[in-house]
Amino acid sequence: MRFSADKGPVPFAASARASLLANASRGLGTGLSHGRVLATGADLMRLDRSVTRAQAEVLAAALSRLPGVRYAVANRVIRTQLTPTDPEFSQSGQWGFKYQPGTIEGANFTAAWDITTGSAAQTIGIVDSGIAREHEDITTQLRVHPAFPNGGYDFVTDPNIALDGDGRDNDPEQATVACGHGLHVAATIAAQTGFGGSVVGVGVAGGASSSKMLMARGLGTLNGNDADAIDAMLWLAGETVAGVAVNPNPVRVINMSFGGAGACGGAYQEAFDTLIARGTLPVVAAGNSTINVSSFAPANCRGALAVAASDISGNRASFSNFGAGVMIAAPGVNILSAGGTTSGTCSKSGTSMAAPHVAAAAALVQAVRPSMSVNQTRLAIRAGARAFPSGGNCSTATCGVGLLDARGAVDAAISNVARVGFNEQSASLRENDGDVSFTVSRIGDTSMAASVAVATINDSALLGVDFAGAAPATLTWAANDAADKVVTVPILYRAGEQGTRNFSVQLSSNSPAVQVVSPAATSVRITEVDCATVTPIAMGETKLGTLDVSQPANYCHGGVRGPEFNTARYSFTATAGTVVSIDLTSTTALPQVLDTYVYLLDSDRRVLIENDDIVSGKDRNSRIEQYLLTSTGTHYIDVTTWGSSADATGSFSVRLYGCGPYVQGTTCNVDVDGDGIFDVKDAQLMTRRLTGLSGAAITNGLTMRACATRTTGVDIATFVDAQSATASLPKPFDIDDDGVVSATTDGLMLLRVALGITGDAVVANATAPGAPRKTWALVRPYLVEQCGLTLPP
Repeated sequence: MRFSADKGPVPFAASARASLLANASRGLGTGLSHGRVLATGADLMRLDRSVTRAQAEVLAAALSRLPGVRYAVANRVIRTQLTPTDPEFSQSGQWGFKYQPGTIEGANFTAAWDITTGSAAQTIGIVDSGIAREHEDITTQLRVHPAFPNGGYDFVTDPNIALDGDGRDNDPEQATVACGHGLHVAATIAAQTGFGGSVVGVGVAGGASSSKMLMARGLGTLNGNDADAIDAMLWLAGETVAGVAVNPNPVRVINMSFGGAGACGGAYQEAFDTLIARGTLPVVAAGNSTINVSSFAPANCRGALAVAASDISGNRASFSNFGAGVMIAAPGVNILSAGGTTSGTCSKSGTSMAAPHVAAAAALVQAVRPSMSVNQTRLAIRAGARAFPSGGNCSTATCGVGLLDARGAVDAAISNVARVGFNEQSASLRENDGDVSFTVSRIGDTSMAASVAVATINDSALLGVDFAGAAPATLTWAANDAADKVVTVPILYRAGEQGTRNFSVQLSSNSPAVQVVSPAATSVRITEVDCATVTPIAMGETKLGTLDVSQPANYCHGGVRGPEFNTARYSFTATAGTVVSIDLTSTTALPQVLDTYVYLLDSDRRVLIENDDIVSGKDRNSRIEQYLLTSTGTHYIDVTTWGSSADATGSFSVRLYGCGPYVQGTTCNVDVDGDGIFDVKDAQLMTRRLTGLSGAAITNGLTMRACATRTTGVDIATFVDAQSATASLPKPFDIDDDGVVSATTDGLMLLRVALGITGDAVVANATAPGAPRKTWALVRPYLVEQCGLTLPP
C-alpha cells in the first residue's frame, strides 16, 4: 500500500500510521504488520492469516479507501509464461533468428548481425526465475561487479518459492531443473555466440551476444509474486530497494516473461511509470491464456511493450494472448535455447520465448543509437516490423503492428530517412473519460526541420458530436529536435445509449523528406456508459433476472464490461459513509452455467469495485463485500458475465445489502458477525455463546448479511471467547465489571442496547450484585468509549 496526501491528511508519523493500520485491522477482522518498503516507496503489509486472492483484493480495496492511502493492492502470485512443447508446435532449431520469406518467418537477426551484435557497454535486464551462471552459453555473458559478483540479485523472499534454502541474496542462480525458464530466456537474449557456421561457438546463439545481461531473480521455478517482481525490475533500472545495494549498471531494456490474469493495478503501474521515466523499456510477454491481453498483467500496464507469440509461418500461436494492447508478434513456438546446468539445450514455447527476441532487438537498436529514448526505441521496432503473411490468422487488431524484424528495426534507427510515428497503435476509452492523448516520436535523420499534419477521421463516431478536433493540428520539429510531441483529442459525452463508436487519428507528412511510420493512423474506440433501461433496487431487496446471448437487443451494451457483453443495470441511492454489499447468484439449473460478473459504479458510471468469482475457479457466483461509499447520490450495479458468449445465458438473483461503518472502541468489539453493524443479531450470537452453545447451535435460525466476515459457529465462538473467557482482566465483554462475563447480565445489557433501549432500563436487573458498573451513568461511557457505540445520554 502507498500513503499519499492526494487523498486527504496523511499520517506521516510512524505512530499515526500504526494507529491507522491498527484500527483498519480491527475493522477488517485480520492483523496487519509491516513487511518492508518497496522500491516505489510503497509499504508491503503482511496479514496474520492466509487468505484467498479474492479476499486479499477485498481487504486491499478497503484499505485503499482510508484517508491518506493512495492505493492498496493485493500481492498476487505471478507465473512464468511458458507453454509445454507439444507435437503440434514442433519445429527444430533456432528459427526465430532467421528469415526466409514464405518459409521461415523468424525475426531476421541473421541480417541484423551484419550491422551489430550488441555492445559490450550495454546491459540488458531480465526479471525471471534465475540463471545457470556456469552454463557454457552464459558464463561470459553476465555483468558482474564486486557488489554483485554473480551477475545479478535474488529478490525472491519466500524460501519455499526460491528453493534455495533462503530468501533474498546476491546469487540469482535458478533451481536445478532440466530446462530452466530464466536460463532459456537469457540465452535467447544474449548467449555466447560465435560467427562462422550455422550455429557455432559453444552452443546456441543469442540475439545480442556482444551485450551483457543482469538477472534479477523475481520468480521461483514457475511462480512468484508481484512485490518481488516489482522490486526486481526497479532495481535493474537503478532505483533504490531497501536492503539491497543500488545497481551500478542500470539497464535500458528489461525482459519480463511472466504475468497473470487481472488488472495492471496501482503498484505495477507506478513501477512501469518509474521505469519509463528513467529511460528503461519494459518488454513483457503478452501471456498464454488465449485471451485479450487487456485482462493480463503486467502486459496490460500503460507503457508495456506487450509481445504476442508467432510460429514459423508467421501465424499467432494458438496459446498466445492477443488484442489491441499487443504491440508486436515475435517467434514463440518451439524455440531452441540453453538448458541444463553447465551445458545443453532444450526447446520451449510461449510468449515467454517471444518477448526475449524483442528485448534483444531493442538492445541492437540502442547499440547503434545509444541516445534513443524509450519511445524512439519502440518506434524503431514498429517501423521495422514486417507485414503479417497474407491468409494467416494475425492482423493489426490482434497481433500488433506486424512480425518482429531485427534488421528492419536497426535500419530504421540508423537510416538517413526522417521517420515520424505514433507510439500507441490504438486506444479504448469510455465516453465520459475526457481527453485521449497520443505521443508522436521522431527517429532516423533529425538534422532537418520536419512537420506532419494531424487529422481526425470519422467512422461511426463523428467530429463535433462524439469528439472534438485534434490539437495541435500540425506537429513541428526544428532541426536536431528529436523530442516527443503530444496530440490530444477531447471526447464528448452524449447522454443516452448510443453504442460503441470508432474514429481514428491520422498523421500525414508535410514534406517528401519525412516518412510517417505505418500504420499512419491510430484507432480510437469510444464505449458507451449509459443504459436505456435501469432498474431501481432498494437496500435489502433481491431482484431476479436473466441474461441470454441469443437476445442481445433485450440488454444494455453500455456496461463497463464492454459492448460485446449483455448487461442488466440496477440503480440505488445512498449517502456517503454507507457500506454496501452485493450478492450476484446464478440460479441457472445445472449442467448449464451462468458465469456471473458484477460491478459497482459511481454516479458517473465509473467502476468502484468489481468481482468475478466468490471462490476462485467456481464460475457461478459473484460478490462485493463491505464497500464504503464515499459520495452521496445514485450508484449503479452492472450484472453481466465473464465471457461474452460462453456460459453467458441463464437466470440470476442480485441482492443489495447496506452495512454500516462500525469501528470498535478502545478495548471492546461488539460487532460479533463482522458486518460493520452492531445490531440485535450480534447480541443474540454473543448471548448464545455465553450460555454455552457451540457449533451450528450458535447461528441456527439466524441469516447473516453478505458482508458478514464471521458466519460460522466456530468463528463466532472464537471471537466471543477472546473477549469473555480470557484469564486477564478486565474482560472486554464484562460490561458491569464484576470480573465475570455472563449472558444474564452483560449479554442482557447488550441485547437491550441493540433493541434501542436506553437509560436505566438497560441496567435494570441486569448487573451482578456488587458490580462496580451498575448504573446507566457508568455503563454508557464504557459502551461508548471502550466498545465504540454511539448512544444517547
